[in-house]
Amino acid sequence: MPQPLGAQGKPPDAAAVRAATASLVTGCWSTQVIHAAVELGIPDRLATGPAGSAAVAEAVGTHPRATFRLLRALASLGLCNDLGGGRFELTASGHLLRTDSPGSLVALARHWGSRTWAALAHLEQTVKTGAAWSHGGREGFTAMAHRPQEAAVLNRSMVEQTLQVAASIVQAYDFSGARMVIDVGGGYGALLSAALEAYPHLNGASADLAYMEPEATAFLRGRGLAQRARFIPTDFFDSVPSGADAYLLKYIIHDWNDHDATEILRNTRKAAGSRGAVLLVERVLPERITPEPEHAGVVCGDINMMVATGGLERTQEEYRRLLQSAGLELTRILPTASAFSLLEARASG
Repeated sequence: MPQPLGAQGKPPDAAAVRAATASLVTGCWSTQVIHAAVELGIPDRLATGPAGSAAVAEAVGTHPRATFRLLRALASLGLCNDLGGGRFELTASGHLLRTDSPGSLVALARHWGSRTWAALAHLEQTVKTGAAWSHGGREGFTAMAHRPQEAAVLNRSMVEQTLQVAASIVQAYDFSGARMVIDVGGGYGALLSAALEAYPHLNGASADLAYMEPEATAFLRGRGLAQRARFIPTDFFDSVPSGADAYLLKYIIHDWNDHDATEILRNTRKAAGSRGAVLLVERVLPERITPEPEHAGVVCGDINMMVATGGLERTQEEYRRLLQSAGLELTRILPTASAFSLLEARASG
């Protein structure tokens, strides 16, 4: 029986294939190494320069030998350099785990090491039943109001991730003809802030669950937008505020199954009326998957949504049909300089 050929037309090396597959199986360890380091404040302690593991342990209140071993693990991941003699320093990647670093990944590390970690532990059961874990769905989001620490980690993670791509999303769409934009499910208003900063004539609002209002107001004020941006307490399953020329929904529809997503889109269509634009910002799933980083990223999101919220990533055709079911017509899909696409829809008929 002929052997399968590798990328260079040669039979793959069995040991290399096994090692690569084993690294996929054991890849979860890096998530918890990073999560522990961030929660303990170790990258912040190393922010000023090299330090000995004993000094780091004393500063953050941890066991000296265990701290040395954790730092050694971070070094193996390329997040710090092992200088010898128990001394370590952050690498460029490691500096992204500081709370005060531009482009910080601290909130993402906390989110993936806690809520997402717990959700993915239920993946087998989700595949058996098709149901998300118990903290998913509508109840999971509304219950965040009673779990402020978990909510803060999730919402801050969304802010950090959105700010990294917000400029590329705003650049892909011409808002010059709009006067008012509403960021539906916008949390603290990260994407809204980028739109208002790029278009000084715009006014806008983030429309999301009421418990987020104090943090959202503070965020928008901190961006210097208090005069042009506000927060509107909103449950988009009940209604969406009217009066805007454009409605942004970034990474919202992928959170929900088709039934719930259609309900959100119908309410948004009603608010937008016959002239308003409904702008979905999503990662569009390819029709066929190949083992490349871009595909892995969107499929990772799909698995995460399946177990954590009951949602899913969708193909272009699936989005077209979903929008159609809500009385919307997909008018165009705009690529951005990020992994996201911008899907413009307007009321049909």
